[in-house]
Amino acid sequence: MKQISVIIFLIAYSTFFGQGKADILESAYEKKSQILYSQFLQNWEDDSKPIIVSDSLNELQKDVYSIFIDFYNPFKLERIGTGEWGKKLYYNIEYVVVQNSIYTRTFKTDSLNFDMFERKDSLVQSIDSIINFRPAIKLKQAKTLYLLPEYDVAINQFLGNEHYPLGTGGIMNPSTPKDSSAERLDFLNKKLKIIYGHWGGYWHIETNPEVFSIDFNNDRTIAKVNYRLVYQGGEAMYKKENGKWKFVNAHLTWIE
Repeated sequence: MKQISVIIFLIAYSTFFGQGKADILESAYEKKSQILYSQFLQNWEDDSKPIIVSDSLNELQKDVYSIFIDFYNPFKLERIGTGEWGKKLYYNIEYVVVQNSIYTRTFKTDSLNFDMFERKDSLVQSIDSIINFRPAIKLKQAKTLYLLPEYDVAINQFLGNEHYPLGTGGIMNPSTPKDSSAERLDFLNKKLKIIYGHWGGYWHIETNPEVFSIDFNNDRTIAKVNYRLVYQGGEAMYKKENGKWKFVNAHLTWIE
């Protein structure tokens, strides 16, 4: 019986590698196979090689990587504001999915103390981006995946977009998945934590906090992290002391 099980697994395993990533998920879902699903995640992990902060990065990129690595921890949300979801939002997941791109702005100013409604475009010195962003995140509670484009496409294709519109059952209720999309989400969330978008029509695949951008002052001694925490968001301040970025404070500033 054990030999038969091994043969069945090997057949499934070889078939698995002959399929596209979305097809793999589809097969795992249709067969209700945690083995195939685990193998999909293992392949994703194998493709998720971090970029180490080294001489291969320029000084701005090194600053971005250093700040993000210090800032990002879905298991210590109380440091940045837990909001309506609480500090145990990601309590039981096996993998975190880290964003694969990030934007930066450098301002001409000495400080970043802008008024909320102040027009800042004329104060921007430069705008940059890192598209293949792979910070070396080390968490005891979960393994790290990066939202590489091919996996982003595969998961969106797999989940589909069946949902209840915003306001269904109550004017304050966010949009929620339904039918096949809800069932597929439950399947993926046995190991991940994907959340449907508040307004409908999109998924939050990244494990939050998601960083929209990091702002710097003119000599890059002060930084502001602009982040999302599910349907809320905020900003965290950092200061460079003796060549190291130090967390100053963080607070939530908006809600959808």
